[in-house]
Amino acid sequence: MSTTAPRTADAVASPAGVVIVNDSPVARAVTAAVIAADGGFRLLGQATGGLAGVELVCRLRPQLVLLDLHMPDIDGVEVTRRIMAACPTRILISSATIRSNTTYLFNALKQGALDYTHTPSLKARPGESVTRADLLTAGTSLLRKMRTVLSLRSGAGTVAVPPPRPAGGATRSGTAPAPAGNGTRHAAVRVVAVGSSTGGPSALATLFGALPRGLPAVYLVSQHIDPEFTEGLALWLSEETGHPAAVARAGEIPLPGHVYLACGGRRNLILSAGGRLQYESAGDAVYCPNINRMFASLAAAVAGPRTVPPAAGRAPICGVVLTGLGDDGAEGLALIKAAGGRVLVQDPATAVVDGMPGAPIRRGIVTHGQALPELARLIAHWIEDGR
Repeated sequence: MSTTAPRTADAVASPAGVVIVNDSPVARAVTAAVIAADGGFRLLGQATGGLAGVELVCRLRPQLVLLDLHMPDIDGVEVTRRIMAACPTRILISSATIRSNTTYLFNALKQGALDYTHTPSLKARPGESVTRADLLTAGTSLLRKMRTVLSLRSGAGTVAVPPPRPAGGATRSGTAPAPAGNGTRHAAVRVVAVGSSTGGPSALATLFGALPRGLPAVYLVSQHIDPEFTEGLALWLSEETGHPAAVARAGEIPLPGHVYLACGGRRNLILSAGGRLQYESAGDAVYCPNINRMFASLAAAVAGPRTVPPAAGRAPICGVVLTGLGDDGAEGLALIKAAGGRVLVQDPATAVVDGMPGAPIRRGIVTHGQALPELARLIAHWIEDGR
């Protein structure tokens, strides 16, 4: 997702072995040239198809696989599934067609791929010389993502597939979803705000897949992501989990039972004091859409002019931090907690990247985290009972 990581000392001292799986000869040639120009990686081999790629990866055991989405035999989703089943390896999706194939992309992430980037391309005309500087410029995004994925802890990429949706629109408990305002005992619609980064799409699918539908809660999500992929992520989450999901529109009033994703890029999703979704500029924030700002807007909307916060756990907001690099979300969680809201984090040991869920624990904002299914249970209980 939209994060950066410094080049690790191990990557400098011992170049990481890389395998390219891509049926395009041009894409393979440019990618191989970029890797050679950088010098921080070692190209172990290349495969022109999915089946050959699985065999090559299991035989050579590279530290990283650069995988295309579309190939003539099996696609990148199936390649990812087979590699993760036979010889788990860090996989970075590198494709020229990511924008038009977001469903394939997020399915590959669900199967265990760790991140994605565009395959590098060169603008040189035939016969024109290409310098090392040209190659490094063309490969900036690819090389950055390669280092990020290689910096992740060993064992990252464990697949957590959400449970199947029950037929007929029933919730996980087997009861039909109740519309908001139907005279139930819920006094007010609650707001659950979720922040995630690297590893986030699959974590979000698992979390919302385990949450009963029809609960009287609005779900806001800030996922570090580029804007071109947000619509695809919303559609994919809807299909995977059964919860209606969409990219949040400025000025709209969120509806209970719906999931609203912050539009990717350098804009933050916030909730106004009047209960409307709004956007603000991310400014010079390192992480965006910024999770801290989304959480802070919720805390401010609840606190209002009060000087004494409500009893802990009684404010109608819940902040949740999932997998991701860095510490985005920790500061905002502290504000939600101070405003009397519920605060939860994913168990860092179950996260693809433990930085974001680990930060609130290190700062003492929460004492521990939970695995995604348990998080879903706690959220549902909080929505229904307020604690």
